[in-house]
Amino acid sequence: MFEVRGLTKAYPGGRGIQDLNLAVRPGEVVALLGPNGAGKTTALRAMAGFIRADRGEARWNGASVADRPELTKPHMGFMIGEPAPYPYLTGYEYLKLYHKLYPGVDESRIRETLEQVGMAQQGHVKIKRYSTGMKQRIELASALLHRPKLMLLDEPFSGMDIEGRREMATALRALAAESGAGLIVSSHVVHDIEDLITHACIVREGRWVETASVDRVRESFSNVEDYYLHCVGGRKGGAA
Repeated sequence: MFEVRGLTKAYPGGRGIQDLNLAVRPGEVVALLGPNGAGKTTALRAMAGFIRADRGEARWNGASVADRPELTKPHMGFMIGEPAPYPYLTGYEYLKLYHKLYPGVDESRIRETLEQVGMAQQGHVKIKRYSTGMKQRIELASALLHRPKLMLLDEPFSGMDIEGRREMATALRALAAESGAGLIVSSHVVHDIEDLITHACIVREGRWVETASVDRVRESFSNVEDYYLHCVGGRKGGAA
């Protein structure tokens, strides 16, 4: 299980994230929801150990991500930051960069992953020719390559058309269901991921507001988007 308790990273001017709490169990998909500038990317970077939190921590199966990367990072996949930053490589070559980093990743796994994200036909096209949505897909492939048990995905549907978003959501849903992987997916567009998620974690103006299961949300709201709008409208609560 992945657990985040009191995670705080503050920057001058009040930006960052404060007192974030959430947990992800195998097969669960937690949405990190908030407006642009709410602190979602900072939260994900701190969870991943890319930046050190001011206080609080993220733990994978009891081990601190920040302090024990050798025990935690091999089980995690990340899609945080600029997608596919090497424009003169092909998608296949980009995935080959990860080839020696992970035991068990071979040529067949690269082809399998390209197929999984719908990029089998574009694997030998240079990334500079990719659309934004295609870059998102190839970046997701790099995160999936080593079959992680936890994935942290920052705005994975950015730049995709309706069909692409649906295909991506289907692939992520299958990943969680079939492999038992846990996912944390950030977004500021709730309807992109409403049918994908099992839990919603709301952040607003750099502060954690509430984390709740979708089942609990639907006891009081017709959909997750209504719940999200209710939370960012000002009410604060706790975990459910």
